[in-house]
Amino acid sequence: MAFSYWESNEWLEDVDLLVVGGGIVGLSAAFRAREMHPEWRILVVEADPFGGGGSSRNAGFTCFGSATELMQDRKTLGDHAALELVRQRWNGLQKLRATFGDLALGHQASGSIELFPSFGQTTAPSPSELADLNSWIAPALGVPDAFANVPVQNFSQLAEEAGTTAVVSRLEGMLDTGKMNRAFRTRAYALGIDVLHGMRVHALRCESDNVSVTVGVGPDRQTEITARRVIVATNAFGRELLGKCDVQPAINHVLVTEPMDDFDFPHTVHMDAGYLYARPVGNRMLIGGGRHWGDDDSTTVKKLKDTLHALWPATKNAGISHQWTGVLGVGENRSPIVREVQPQVVAAVRLGGMGVAIGMEIGRLAAEKFPTN
Repeated sequence: MAFSYWESNEWLEDVDLLVVGGGIVGLSAAFRAREMHPEWRILVVEADPFGGGGSSRNAGFTCFGSATELMQDRKTLGDHAALELVRQRWNGLQKLRATFGDLALGHQASGSIELFPSFGQTTAPSPSELADLNSWIAPALGVPDAFANVPVQNFSQLAEEAGTTAVVSRLEGMLDTGKMNRAFRTRAYALGIDVLHGMRVHALRCESDNVSVTVGVGPDRQTEITARRVIVATNAFGRELLGKCDVQPAINHVLVTEPMDDFDFPHTVHMDAGYLYARPVGNRMLIGGGRHWGDDDSTTVKKLKDTLHALWPATKNAGISHQWTGVLGVGENRSPIVREVQPQVVAAVRLGGMGVAIGMEIGRLAAEKFPTN
């Protein structure tokens, strides 16, 4: 089935910028492109009806990295590159909140706790290690005491299995992922950016000064869009269009309990250097991650439930009301890829599970890869 004249003429022709991926990065790139080029026709195409990937399926953390996660980044990336990554995450979070406002995002300044249970895979940093971490990260965050050791017994609802020492940060928060996505869509429409959902990009082909893009809704309704510029912002799935690119999908499982009476746990939680995470959703509890275990899906889900019940005894009598998987874009390291990969084609992928924090910064950088003239 071909597209109608009206569909083609209104949305698919004379495209100055085509953005592949309608999540945080793709829409942020479109926002920045609109600021720089008010006259451009900007089209965003997204295969998933809700935005897909991490943008509509994440756990809603506004975090820049737990203490042990950042310590690992320093080892793998080096102090300079790791600090620049933190700076991008922090700046991205401030941009997100300033753009939409905390009310529209459902944002809460909850503070975070990193736990080190006896069955976990990390140990609490020593006082000297934490002091060194605070000194290193201060230039990016603008505070001298981002992290502090606190006795676990200070937090109600946690069981003894949670360990004795926690690392807390007052700088972290959490948001409502659904509200965030609604805010992004509302802004896109207000800026005159066309967003088409349920449309998959099958191939890109550079031709002289343009890029030919094969798009379709299902296998029998396809067409070619000619765009002057393209940004690929499909994160974990960038390799499908970009070929040789160090990014691949990684699956995270997420579980949310049924509501619980008299349950009040206000903080976000990290464990195992960020590979495990938990947070309240009203009077429910969310837990996710577990890909570092290397187990099959059913075993991973069971371990997540066991961890949840071990740390929060109140959850033992609560069933699981929602269960889903989210897809991360990972690679050799956690630094995002933002570069021109073909003439007039820019990649903005591999967010390393930090899309909420870093997404707006990566989108901005991608849009600015194109000359302003």
